Amino acid sequence: MFNNTHFPYDVTGPAPPPLNRAGQVLQRCTAPNSYAISFDDGPGQLTDELLDLLEDQGLQVTFFLNGDNWNCIYRPESQRLLRRAYASKHQIAAHPWSHQDLESLSDKDIRQEMHRIEQAFRQILGVVPRYMRPPYGEHGERVRRVLEDMGYILVLWDVDQLGESEPSVSTPPSKLAAGSSVSTTQRPMILKRHHHHKEEQESFSSKWAEAVRGVPSTRLDRAAMVLGGIYQEATPTWAVEYVQSLGYDIMPVGRCLGEEDPRLWYKEIGPPANPESLPRSCQ
Repeated sequence: MFNNTHFPYDVTGPAPPPLNRAGQVLQRCTAPNSYAISFDDGPGQLTDELLDLLEDQGLQVTFFLNGDNWNCIYRPESQRLLRRAYASKHQIAAHPWSHQDLESLSDKDIRQEMHRIEQAFRQILGVVPRYMRPPYGEHGERVRRVLEDMGYILVLWDVDQLGESEPSVSTPPSKLAAGSSVSTTQRPMILKRHHHHKEEQESFSSKWAEAVRGVPSTRLDRAAMVLGGIYQEATPTWAVEYVQSLGYDIMPVGRCLGEEDPRLWYKEIGPPANPESLPRSCQ
């Protein structure tokens, strides 16, 4: 019987069979009117602020997290942020340990990258994700087979940015939609952005504005997934309200891909390790 003592969701009974299989490469949502948001890398210096904003707006999203990239996941502050995100019912997913291009690694080293982030999640949270994102989206057939053998679902995107011009935070929502580089007769897209480099750090408000540019004002029978980095600053409430006013339901990636039961988002669910027994660095 499932023991949810350490699981932040109120679920009972057996979990349904999974809809998504290991080795699948997924680039768009499937649930009607879904709008999934995820954040790559981290935890970082602005994660607390981001979690505050998401909590204020009643949103759950997905975090694709590294182990030792811009920060070490075992640092006490990183552990605290990870536990807070998980306890707030955000989906935790894997972005390999050190953000290396998996195509450049041997099969053994790919497994090592994944095993290290798995062990961190297992120790800190008591779970191991089923969903992962390969750095830079690189996933040839060899990489895909290794990840399939490890039980992973690969989540990508289909738009890296919405043109060269950056919208202003003050740009009216109607103009953002009208100025979208994606026609309203096309399906909504998966947008991916990274902003963890210092020279690329911009306000989360601006990134939300950019994301909203891609929301079609029609064709709400399709689904969209918005992806970004976690080193941002603030989210304008109107951006969330505007997306929702178009009939979209903002949700984590797992839900937008049809897996409503959060138990399906993880390969393992159990008790975390005693915090006092965990490493304090990634050395």
